[in-house]
Amino acid sequence: MVSVVDEDEDTFVSTSRHDVAGAEKARPDSSRPPPPSSNPDELNITSHHDPTGLIEEIQPRYQAPLALSVPRSEQPNTPDSTSPQRAAGPTSATRSVPWPMGIPRSGLDQEQVQHARDPWFHDERFLRLFYENFHVAHPILVPSATYHDRQYPDFLQLVVNFVGSHYIPSSPTLDYRDKVLAELTCNPDRSPCMVQAWLIFAIAIYARGEWQEAQDAFSHGVEIALEIGMNRREFAMAGHPENSIEAESLRRTWWELYVTDIFIAAPFKSNTFLCSTMAPDVGLPCEESVYTGTCDISTPRKILDFKRRVFAPEETVFSSFSYRIEATTILCRALVLSRLRDYHRDHLQAVENALVSWVNHLPPRKLDIVDSYGNIDEMMFQAHITIAYATMLLHLPRSDLQPVLSQTNEQFWPSATRHMGSTLNRPIHSIKATEASRRISDAISLCPNVLKHSPFVIPTLALAGMIQLATSIKHTEECFDHHYNRVTLILGCLKSTKRIWGLADAAYNHLRTSAADALSDSMERWSTEPLRKFFPADSTPSRAERTSSQPTRPTSAISEGQELFFPPITPAFVDPTCYNDSFFTSIPDFDIS
Repeated sequence: MVSVVDEDEDTFVSTSRHDVAGAEKARPDSSRPPPPSSNPDELNITSHHDPTGLIEEIQPRYQAPLALSVPRSEQPNTPDSTSPQRAAGPTSATRSVPWPMGIPRSGLDQEQVQHARDPWFHDERFLRLFYENFHVAHPILVPSATYHDRQYPDFLQLVVNFVGSHYIPSSPTLDYRDKVLAELTCNPDRSPCMVQAWLIFAIAIYARGEWQEAQDAFSHGVEIALEIGMNRREFAMAGHPENSIEAESLRRTWWELYVTDIFIAAPFKSNTFLCSTMAPDVGLPCEESVYTGTCDISTPRKILDFKRRVFAPEETVFSSFSYRIEATTILCRALVLSRLRDYHRDHLQAVENALVSWVNHLPPRKLDIVDSYGNIDEMMFQAHITIAYATMLLHLPRSDLQPVLSQTNEQFWPSATRHMGSTLNRPIHSIKATEASRRISDAISLCPNVLKHSPFVIPTLALAGMIQLATSIKHTEECFDHHYNRVTLILGCLKSTKRIWGLADAAYNHLRTSAADALSDSMERWSTEPLRKFFPADSTPSRAERTSSQPTRPTSAISEGQELFFPPITPAFVDPTCYNDSFFTSIPDFDIS
């Protein structure tokens, strides 16, 4: 259970709303402007002036409304928010550091007053469910214990509540979606909080199945991020200590943009990436236990240090977030290659080498996604799933599984390009794709609650189920039950998730209808007298044979007057494997014992 600080409902009202309310009481004439506040922390002024010279001037793709700036003559006689005194900030990592949260609108903001009276805006359940589910998979905001102290602006709190409302089935999420979209679209704020709001909103509506809308929302967030310079290493340290929670949150926001850029472009058939092709300069995130714990955040490492780890004389362990970033980069390479019309077979081999190398260079503590206490390392879970997803996308179009299923909807099934140059034959590609889908089903069996994972896992599960389905058709019925169990496992996970996310509903229906058409005849033959396959009538042992075959047991283990009999495990009950997968993968099996 994620701990959430209990605060009064008034804490959800931002500082700017208190300023407006106080000014309304102080002025007798509504035509006069409110007096300036004497507290510098209550000024929500965003300036496009960059005293550090770190912000790169980038022409935006759309023109946002110009914000009204406060004349300097009307500002209080206090240090400016960009002055060195203000930039020093508090030294504690858990103390709230004020960020520019946008320019307050002139006059009394009726929407802010409505937020103050809206019970949905103050529902603590949404905040708690957001941190218990969504934040675990996309940890870019400050930890839950410091959420109220952070005093995020209203529009970001609206997005948080909107995402959290999905985990309460009775919530009218469609009405909330329109309200949040209107607030984000009309707000002229160009701050990191607005980037976080657009990013979280884009992932949420992607999970709802609104892919084009998610792409548009994500583009807004990337545009603002590039405009204010979030892609630069020094940006997170402007006004914050490098080891503070606020600086770490900014670094995580940029890298989450990097990861989301690749996943959100996967359904589209073009190689258009907004920020993933830029040279990485931002420091790598820390471990999740450090970010959510009480220990200090160390100096962030560079992406170049991460790449040089393979040549280090001693093994260096990086954060799980770092391995997730590299896994997503390899996925991007697989997507680009699969969409090219012509390429050399060495290009294909290079991506395959990167997939294998990623696994071989993992430290032993990063091979498993579950620790000895049963805790899931969500970042490593996503990293392993991403590598398996990239493997499926790379090998499936070049395998002999492609024509097995007639796919009219390419939403979850990758399309094949004309040129399929490869050093491997099609059966080997099929084996590698099937093995990757098996790895995904094994990982999801350890933590089947998909709601705790990123919504980007949903298309991966759908593709893994389709590959297992296609493999069961190609193989003999001796291993039918083996593939059938994996398909039903994935179907069950998608079925429990489709109550929350519309994308899971589409994936579930796509896999269910395909399985119903492809496996009906095999299920009928497999279900006919199932015990005969396990216990042939001519080989059933007699009682004397069973007694003689039992090993000698110590008498102390048997109660007086009671006979214990444990029949031997019949090998037929164990799902038969299709091949020795150790020849085709270097990933050890997850410990599911």
